[in-house]
Amino acid sequence: MIDPRKSETAQVADYWYGIKPKSDLTLLYTIANLLIEKGWIDQEYIDQSTERFEEFKEFVKDFPLERGVEVTGIPAEDILHLTEMIHKGKRVSFWWTMGVNQSYEGVRTAQAIINICLMTGNIGKPGTGPNSITGQTNAMSSRLFSNTSCLYAGGEFSDPVRRRQVSEAINVPEDMLATKATLSYDQIVSKINSGEIKALWVICTNPRHSWTNNDQFRTAMEKLEFYMVQELYGDTASSIDCDVLLPVVSGLKKAGTYINMERRMSGMRPCLERGKDEKTDYEVILGVGKALGMGKAIENWETPRQAFEMMRECSKGQPCDFSGISWKDLEESRGIQWPFVAGQVLESDQRRLYEDGTFFTPSKKAQFIFEEPRENPLPVTEEFPYILNTGRGTVGQWHTQTRTRESRFIMDVVIREPYVFMNVEMAKEYDVDKSGHVMIYSINGKHAKFLVKPTTNVPYGQLYAPFHYLECNTLTPNVYDPYSLEPSYKATPVNLKKVEA
Repeated sequence: MIDPRKSETAQVADYWYGIKPKSDLTLLYTIANLLIEKGWIDQEYIDQSTERFEEFKEFVKDFPLERGVEVTGIPAEDILHLTEMIHKGKRVSFWWTMGVNQSYEGVRTAQAIINICLMTGNIGKPGTGPNSITGQTNAMSSRLFSNTSCLYAGGEFSDPVRRRQVSEAINVPEDMLATKATLSYDQIVSKINSGEIKALWVICTNPRHSWTNNDQFRTAMEKLEFYMVQELYGDTASSIDCDVLLPVVSGLKKAGTYINMERRMSGMRPCLERGKDEKTDYEVILGVGKALGMGKAIENWETPRQAFEMMRECSKGQPCDFSGISWKDLEESRGIQWPFVAGQVLESDQRRLYEDGTFFTPSKKAQFIFEEPRENPLPVTEEFPYILNTGRGTVGQWHTQTRTRESRFIMDVVIREPYVFMNVEMAKEYDVDKSGHVMIYSINGKHAKFLVKPTTNVPYGQLYAPFHYLECNTLTPNVYDPYSLEPSYKATPVNLKKVEA
């Protein structure tokens, strides 16, 4: 386990490496360099299934062990032991969550993990691989079909062949298809605040609470001429002040499909009957489309099953081709992994990609992708000498607690007010070692009050605040990864002072 703090997971790990915040990329390049220096790589696999390794080999020579120790704070013997374990392991897999993704260089960090898997041959085999755990059951599906970065099921917006395929699959003119990626969250909020966007429709999320530097979203809400929220609840931070609330039912009353991180498509079927006038998200969106006069463009979208059939057509010939999966196949099943093309026979319940060493690139080979670590855009300063990290408070809490607040066993054990974990020595210095309160001041110009929970699991000079409370993301900055535009939630320079009782 590699984490700046000794989390619940780290406490039960065989090995925990307490890394300095946002030094992940340097550690991974250091490990790669050590593996190459010691000859602990799978040269045959590299030659047959990858490209750009020689460039990568030269690049990581600039990351000797000494640099890794200095930047990460991890002792040399620990980095060497970690590298040796990767070498000696028969089945080595790497797993990461938001601590990697939510960073100003999250994409390159994830790619650095993939590089290590490629150079050691730990990919396409049982028990191996780079594995990103996103917390949503349908995260894979939303990436494939949301039009945020590609046409439905993949393909460039500018590819005329792909545009024709998609338009025929969903039976609409090509000029109705998106011509470029949709706006990212930060661009949407920025354009609202600049007056370019005047209306916003929020569906099943709570950005007033969860968005980075969330006071900025509050300002955006106030500037909108029309603000509509589609939600299960009318009392979230995002829905409470909306102009129009569209109430919907939970997944217990919905039908549809979802795809998890191992590409397994499963059927969602309602287990509770809906009451009178209750609507699903799908019905509300379809109803708005009809009210807007979209006519023939949405006449084939009357049910989730019809949407599934069209997305299945869109997937033909793509890496995620699931043209061999029917709506009925997903009922009473354990789910089916893509790709599963028409005519294919399901011989196994589990199938993994890349077993044959080929990849979804023009050359069929995986690419080593790398870049010099970026300078931290917000380093600590004399005015803001501490680092605030964020994440879950406990494994039972979830995001903004919109749903988990209904779980009695969770709410019986969690603290109801925003709190921060602080090293016991720091807590003594600030005279808050008996769970007093502090005001935390962020480099983003905001501040918020927190209950202090002294602990030895957070290093001196660092703080850790659960993001389940609105006050946490009041403090996080407007810093984003240049490739994914993911916010950098995890390392904010802050200062603090004790709040007298």
